[in-house]
Amino acid sequence: MILGRVCKTASYCAALIMGVTMLTGCSLGSSKELTATAISQIEELDYAAALDTLNEAEEAGEDPVMIARTRGIASLGLAQYEDALNSFTEVLSYSDWKVDELDFDTNYYLADTYEHMKDYEQAVETYSAILGLRDKDVVALYRRGCDYLLLGQHDPAVADFEKAIKYAPDNYDLRIEIAGRLSEASYESEGRKYLEDFLIEKEKKLSKFDKGRIYFYMEDYEDAKVYFEEARDDDDQNTILFLGKTYEMLGDYNYATSTYQNYLTRHPESAMIYNQLGLSRLKSGEYTGARDAFAAAGSIGGSGMDQILSYNEIVANEYMGDFSQAASLMQEYLRKYPDDADAQREDIFLSTR
Repeated sequence: MILGRVCKTASYCAALIMGVTMLTGCSLGSSKELTATAISQIEELDYAAALDTLNEAEEAGEDPVMIARTRGIASLGLAQYEDALNSFTEVLSYSDWKVDELDFDTNYYLADTYEHMKDYEQAVETYSAILGLRDKDVVALYRRGCDYLLLGQHDPAVADFEKAIKYAPDNYDLRIEIAGRLSEASYESEGRKYLEDFLIEKEKKLSKFDKGRIYFYMEDYEDAKVYFEEARDDDDQNTILFLGKTYEMLGDYNYATSTYQNYLTRHPESAMIYNQLGLSRLKSGEYTGARDAFAAAGSIGGSGMDQILSYNEIVANEYMGDFSQAASLMQEYLRKYPDDADAQREDIFLSTR
């Protein structure tokens, strides 16, 4: 059932930020062989293959609820939002009067789909339905607050953020996310205060790395650099990522680039560091090196960054002046991600070059 309301529509990506139930290890129902195969394909980001497998599962008479749920997740991964909405609505249509974990899980996915469709009012309604039954649900409070901000409703957004912090007082990732969302909505000073207050409250409990992160998001890069250097671990991806980004913000691209390259000599499987290396090279004008870094990252399977890397490689080719290659890559990109409005606008630009 759609929690607390009637569905008004029957119309990235296998889990929501901060904790929607993952496909693996979920206990929402038993999957038969073909549905389980589709789940594995989604975990490998092969969404199109998953949809084909689910069609076979349907013909074989496997569990229609798990087929619909899995089909919705695959459609969401392909940016086929109307199809995803239809599938999640179908899952909820099988529900009875007793609200269970499958109902909550599906409503999270439903809200996420509305967010991708930029239908923030429906997303708010869906999170409100969840909170009507779980009023201390931190994820729903945070996400509803974000959607309120996108609707230009500052006060209810802040009220939700405050409740989320109340129920998760030691979650510094939550504070960072809230500060970021407020900053994006042009409430920079308000967002910064969340971080300043947290730094004061938890100063003795925070690790050097976490202090560095908070200073980084407060845009105090000099202090961030000090803490990241103290926390430095040349084999830890997150430390290297933030250390390099801090030097980028300080304008020292050479040091940032060497930091990434040194890490990659030992860990060539890190698509995330390759991507950041590419971004750093773009900023410093090394466009060929940037393109090569994005391409290297794209060749690493299972990173979950395919869309980002594909788009960045297109941008690098544009900066190099290779508009023909950029246009070719853009056609392939739009075939996979047809609903990317920014890419559609960029494609129009490329067609004029």
